[in-house]
Amino acid sequence: MVNTKHTRVLIIEDNINDVEELKRSLASYQHIEIVGVCRTGKEGLSAIQALKPNVVFLDIELPDMKGLDIIESLDANTLSNCQFVIYTAFIDYMLESFRNHAFDFLLKPIKSEDLDSIIRRLQTTKVPQRSKDGKIYLANGNLLMFINSMDFRVVRIRDIVLFQYNNEIRVWEAIIANTQKPVRLKRNITNKMLVSLDEQFVQVNQKYIININYLFQVTDNLCSFYPPHNDINYVKVGSSFRRQLMERFLCL
Repeated sequence: MVNTKHTRVLIIEDNINDVEELKRSLASYQHIEIVGVCRTGKEGLSAIQALKPNVVFLDIELPDMKGLDIIESLDANTLSNCQFVIYTAFIDYMLESFRNHAFDFLLKPIKSEDLDSIIRRLQTTKVPQRSKDGKIYLANGNLLMFINSMDFRVVRIRDIVLFQYNNEIRVWEAIIANTQKPVRLKRNITNKMLVSLDEQFVQVNQKYIININYLFQVTDNLCSFYPPHNDINYVKVGSSFRRQLMERFLCL
């Protein structure tokens, strides 16, 4: 891995075997320092305030409280300076975790590729993983998009070719690889939210935000995309967006 910033990690987990597994897995990351291990939620709350970790690996089921209750009890300042990775064997808690400010979700037993992805994102992510309206969540390279108040869809970030604004119904839509119809997003999703999801997204005019990794070339201000998306021939680069696109495109 590349040189990265020093990261202080706190583990809140009551199962000693799971603690040891996580400690062994984190030992391969030289920039990570484990500053404490707590076995209960009460101990964990005190340690978060005293040790001020950058990252907390948090079990969902603790002897005295739910792990998510710890997150809910913290003030906004603490939440803005500390990321929480839910560490559990139960995938059913994934959606609830993201709704409660969790940065990511690590399943037991640990898969090295999952942990590595989380560690990389912890180092590179500059924006909150949850939008202010609570309707977009980013987790381990996946986007959970809320289509309405009840339904959501999990999409890999790398599979999103572009976002387009539908003027008729006044919502943003996602064009996704291997999907025939655009996926409509919630009405309160904005272009700023979408651009902030990942550095690969670049806005090219008022209606389109493209995934730079799919862009093949720009001719006469018209974007061309790599196959099998070369049938997308309607995305034009606005004059006020051209410079920023060129700067990003030339850096690849």
